[in-house]
Amino acid sequence: MKLFPRCLFCLCALSFAVSAQTLLPKVAPHTPTSYGDVAKYLNANGTLYTYMSTEQWGAKLDDFVGKLGGAILEAMEGDNEQAGVEVALHFLRSFIDESGLRAVRGVGMSSVAEGKGLYQNRAVILHQMPGPPQGLFWDVAASENGKLKMLDCVPQDAVMATYGPFRPTPIWDWVKKTIVSSGYEPALAGFNQAIMMTRGQGIDLDQWFESMGPGMGLVATISRDEKVVVPLPNGTRLEMPQMALAVLIEVKDDSIFQFADAMLQALPNVTRTDDGGLRIRSAQLPIPLPIKVKPTIARFGPYLVLATNGDIVQAMDSCRRGENPTIAKTAEFQTMAKGMPTEGMGFSFVSRRFGENISDLVQAAMSTDPDAKAMAGFIGGMESQASYGVSVKMPAAIVTV
Repeated sequence: MKLFPRCLFCLCALSFAVSAQTLLPKVAPHTPTSYGDVAKYLNANGTLYTYMSTEQWGAKLDDFVGKLGGAILEAMEGDNEQAGVEVALHFLRSFIDESGLRAVRGVGMSSVAEGKGLYQNRAVILHQMPGPPQGLFWDVAASENGKLKMLDCVPQDAVMATYGPFRPTPIWDWVKKTIVSSGYEPALAGFNQAIMMTRGQGIDLDQWFESMGPGMGLVATISRDEKVVVPLPNGTRLEMPQMALAVLIEVKDDSIFQFADAMLQALPNVTRTDDGGLRIRSAQLPIPLPIKVKPTIARFGPYLVLATNGDIVQAMDSCRRGENPTIAKTAEFQTMAKGMPTEGMGFSFVSRRFGENISDLVQAAMSTDPDAKAMAGFIGGMESQASYGVSVKMPAAIVTV
């Protein structure tokens, strides 16, 4: 019998606690959003999840440009200055209208830990349906899925590599059309004069832009073995690994390379290599540098290559021929590529060695300064990151995994 008052008291206290809880309001969206369409491409229950609707950005951007242009024009005094601003605003409005960014309905990101230190990140750009989106962005930087190009020519000492769609012709056509539609005669006359001058030098820009595409990429290497010594301003000497950089542009013909080759004929100290389908032209700089820098233009396979030296070009071509292994054979790459798409529009790769080497260089350089030793120790303790991603074209979105 003595338990009854105690139970009654507990029930009353519990009911008071429940009734005292704050009830959050339930909200229904005023207008439908693209959240559900973006969410189906994202991973939930992870460490990061974000979404943003972009369907109202177009109107807001138009309003911003209008107000900004009006304010700038009011501040301009001379007619020539105002005409120049009008041309710039014309280009800006034209780009907004024709960029294709209005077709973007929403963006999102997510991140889920798959293991210790291993995360799967996703980024989504959702576009309007039905049919493929129209505009400069989509014409230049989007393509159908296919075999990941350029992976077969990235050497194992690469610390960074990326490839993606690239078709510059739509941008060049837009520039020409926008200059004409601006109605500003000085700009049009200057542009036409520049075109005539380049043609007089043997450069056909229409042909050059048409020859480039459908993709381009970048490869950066840091040697595991070769070291160079760089003198610092304070008199000390810094040892660092040999580095190289190359930009690869897919081309349809030799028009750009042949022009560059002819121009280099007149220069001294140009090294020429012709080995089957591999052609390398490297210029010797008049000032010796500790890092091997010999501006290089080359051709192999479908690529026109602009590089810091010919060695990286030869290394990439050897990989393409199957004579040397690529990054795809490394344990680091295979760990990150496990379960990833094997086809897509493009890829990006960053090795842990990139951060490690940069950290070591900064730490070594700062350690020579007594005032910076503490910061050098902090940088040396930072953990380097590695990443591998593939961009995939989906029916209503571009997804980077």
